[in-house]
Amino acid sequence: MDTVFDQLAQRLIKEHWDFYPTAGSRIGRHEYDGQLPDLSPRRLTRRAEELRRGLAQLSGIAAPDDGAAVAAGSDAGAGLTAPERRLERRLLELFLRRELFTLEELRPLANNPMRQVGYLNVGGYVKRDYAPLPDRLRAATQALAQVPDFLQVLDAALAPELSRPVLEMSIESYRGMARFYRVDLAQPGGVPESPQSSEILAGFDAAREQAAQALEGFVARLEARLEKTGGNGNGDGKGNGGGDFAIGAQCFAAMLAHGEGVNVPLRELIALGQVNLEQNLERLAEATAAIAPGRSIREIVADLSRNHPTAATLIPETRDMLEDIRQSLLDFDLISLPSENRCQVVETPTYMRYAFAAMDSPGALETLATESFYYVTPVEETWTAQQQEEWLSNFNYATLRIVSIHEVYPGHFVHHLHQRHGRPLPLVNRVASSYAFTEGWAHYTEQMMLETDYGKGQDALLVTQLLEALVRNCRYLCALGMHTEGMTVAEATRFFRDNAYMEELPARREALRGTFDPGYLNYTLGKLMILKLREDYRREQGAAYSLKGFHDRLLSYGAPPLPLLREAMLEQPGDGPL
Repeated sequence: MDTVFDQLAQRLIKEHWDFYPTAGSRIGRHEYDGQLPDLSPRRLTRRAEELRRGLAQLSGIAAPDDGAAVAAGSDAGAGLTAPERRLERRLLELFLRRELFTLEELRPLANNPMRQVGYLNVGGYVKRDYAPLPDRLRAATQALAQVPDFLQVLDAALAPELSRPVLEMSIESYRGMARFYRVDLAQPGGVPESPQSSEILAGFDAAREQAAQALEGFVARLEARLEKTGGNGNGDGKGNGGGDFAIGAQCFAAMLAHGEGVNVPLRELIALGQVNLEQNLERLAEATAAIAPGRSIREIVADLSRNHPTAATLIPETRDMLEDIRQSLLDFDLISLPSENRCQVVETPTYMRYAFAAMDSPGALETLATESFYYVTPVEETWTAQQQEEWLSNFNYATLRIVSIHEVYPGHFVHHLHQRHGRPLPLVNRVASSYAFTEGWAHYTEQMMLETDYGKGQDALLVTQLLEALVRNCRYLCALGMHTEGMTVAEATRFFRDNAYMEELPARREALRGTFDPGYLNYTLGKLMILKLREDYRREQGAAYSLKGFHDRLLSYGAPPLPLLREAMLEQPGDGPL
């Protein structure tokens, strides 16, 4: 029984939650409700020391020997094979190294306010019914009361110069959070009428307003910084008075190594991404020629884009689409659905509207609140008619179906169902997740579905799947370009327009996202690693291979870095993940 490792893992994960109580609360450990992280310099120093101590203690524990099975110190880990226990150990090590690297090398507190806005999201207290609403409102009030002090710590930590694009997106997101507090959280229903409830609501409303005002003050200070950067307004943040958003080649490579276990030279990654981009462009040309020979790709894309829901019907029509896709998974026997749970389709919260759509599932350790929310971003009332049409063009019916495959069936939502309702997972596997696995799986499912009988005769859907793949190709190459090769936001915007056939507004927003999220190359990177793993697994399994069997086994580990997972799934991991 590997109790030494299990006890250490539990302690190190508890230390993680003690430092990031919002992570503990959201995963389902509600003793952390009502707390925001203490990101003061003294606490950051102490946390770095904890991480180094934890890594040293972990290195002192012998790895399990090869064998048929290794008994674990908890029911979740009982019966794991030696490769699975080694995966668990390496996953914990990478989890600690990634956090230490983020604190000491990426330093988002100093240069990337976008990385902190998520801590301020108290929407889960209202949306997720894990306790009586008055108790959840008390916890939300407690968290909201800490917002002014939290923002003061952020203010003090910011570097003298920040890049224009990161400032622009931060201003939008923090302003959106203030609106979220005032509008989205106003008048929560379901509170019983009583003098005590009135007092709870009054305290909640006062805390909401105080926090919103603090956010407005923070936004005003960010706007003052933006004015000082000067420049030509193109948001490049390069050579126009602002700081540079690029993290640099060395840091980018370390981000992939510590975050994803990927140790591939950047020049090879760039070449790989360029090849995949060209393959998808060639396939798109073939697919559009099959639909309308002689017409240009842009003409066909424009035709598809014009067939979309209205602003008013976007949400209800998305709801209607999901059941059909779900039934197809069963009809074609593509993956197990370990639960009958469904997700709710709702508008994206205002502070997250840099994304088109997103899935918000309950935490892996949540025992009571089972709601999952599929966010779809509506048009903004302040946009011009042209901007609204450009935005809705990205939700044409074919795209809406592909996006729903990615986010819901069999993408993120089904992944979540396997994590919660599949085989019991060790605690480390529930807590530590890979960006490339999570987004790579969802992106992989788009292509996978079109490769099966589901895609037969679906010419428009194939075109759309390839367009979505090209968007991710552009993210991949622009992340590398902007952060390691000097590409500007304007150049990245043109790259999205030229290679993913996007309109100006969504293309620029995609480029802006890359300035504060260099890891958004992981959609394509993860998909390519899963495709390589699938081929290697199929070769080893021979006649015993099935697509459903591969999918079920892949999702049975949680969401670990894919290079680590290869060693657990394959007898001969081969020459690497790509």
